[in-house]
Amino acid sequence: MRLDWSDAALDDLHRVRAGLSGEAAARIGRIIVDAADCLIEFPEQGRMSGDGSRELPLPGLPWRLVYRTGGRGIIILRMI
Repeated sequence: MRLDWSDAALDDLHRVRAGLSGEAAARIGRIIVDAADCLIEFPEQGRMSGDGSRELPLPGLPWRLVYRTGGRGIIILRMI
């Protein structure tokens, strides 16, 4: 299964990491990317939203990934 990030989600990720120091940015970036990578094996682990997307809380962080599954794979729409 393919995993893609929308431009808006990449902007969200860069904005979060830009507000952190070097080591913290790397650690938090790794947690976020690892959580997204898990969606490849378990695409339905996030809870359903009213608009058909899913939301995956990020462990130990105040953000969640909003994503959609479909024929081409998974796309991360936003990080909120």
